[in-house]
Amino acid sequence: MQLDEIISLTDQTPVIAEIHPVSMCYLPDDVVVIETTKELFAQIDMPSSMLPTKMLIVHSDDTHTERFPRVVCGHNPFTLKLNDIILDQYDCIARRMLRQSQIAERITNDIRSSQETEVVILFLVDGLSYYRLTQYIDIEKSRVDVQPCLVDVPTFTSLAFPNIVNDPPLALRLFDMGYQNRLGISYWTRNDNDLTNSLFRTIPQVEKIGDFQHILAVMQSFLAAHREQRVYIQILRTGLDGYVHHQKRQPPIDVIVRQIYQEFESLAELCASLNLITRLYLTSDHGILWRGEFDEVVIGNAPGKASTRWCTWKELYQQNESGKRFVINQQEYYCLGFPKLRRPLHIDEQGVHGGISFQESIVPFVTMRLVNYA
Repeated sequence: MQLDEIISLTDQTPVIAEIHPVSMCYLPDDVVVIETTKELFAQIDMPSSMLPTKMLIVHSDDTHTERFPRVVCGHNPFTLKLNDIILDQYDCIARRMLRQSQIAERITNDIRSSQETEVVILFLVDGLSYYRLTQYIDIEKSRVDVQPCLVDVPTFTSLAFPNIVNDPPLALRLFDMGYQNRLGISYWTRNDNDLTNSLFRTIPQVEKIGDFQHILAVMQSFLAAHREQRVYIQILRTGLDGYVHHQKRQPPIDVIVRQIYQEFESLAELCASLNLITRLYLTSDHGILWRGEFDEVVIGNAPGKASTRWCTWKELYQQNESGKRFVINQQEYYCLGFPKLRRPLHIDEQGVHGGISFQESIVPFVTMRLVNYA
């Protein structure tokens, strides 16, 4: 049953619905969500209680459930329609889905529950949305698990990548679990790039590599040298972010997404060829809202070099509305919702990020598990 049909049904009776948690953020204000039928009957039994007229019950405890219709909601909350509600319902959405700041703990818990895992790989992509990746791969038929993940900081690299690695960093958490052999791969060394230094802290060996075939060769050598030992490998790769600025034509987005995913598959093939029990993870710092995907609504007069979708509190005077406020490391940031900009796009800006939208704020969290059948 579709969401609008379920809403109409609540005009007649309380409804027990199997529904995605984020879909509840699409409900109108006059539909009250009740967690269990037990909770509903407790309210009914209170003589002085004034029950709401529209009620949706999301968990059935099999108590008198025959009194209410039970339906399955076919609504997919993760479509472009999310842009209609994501700014106003941001906190509701954040409570009901995986958040980027939870990724390090999620991976740690995965590894803790699978003690046999020999190799853990985290593949970090600069600029890749859940929307674009799921247009490329068929989630239902894929051998990977793909979850949408909310970027719960402003959607730009210097804040979002540290949000993934977190503090204490994932490498250190895994070190305490026995993954003492650690390899980092980036476009920069820790000495020549502050972000690399932050993301790869506690990883003693960080290789500066751009060519992917070279990455595979270095990984193969590292894994061979630490055979029968636990290994953590963290890889940073460019995604679509590098194609946003200083480009007068839109890049071949589908081709780039395909290449990113094929690189991830190649990592799995390497570990499978070595017969290693491996867990691989892919995620991104943020997605991209591409030119042509929205009608620009300029609500400010920010200068040409200013960011289009976010600002600090000192720059708020350059725009007519503030957007959503974040406080990160005692610094205030203000991010605009869809489809608003602080200034018009330049001719060589093919996309934007830093704001709040389905395309920018929902990134993929991909998990693949390889089992040793030897």
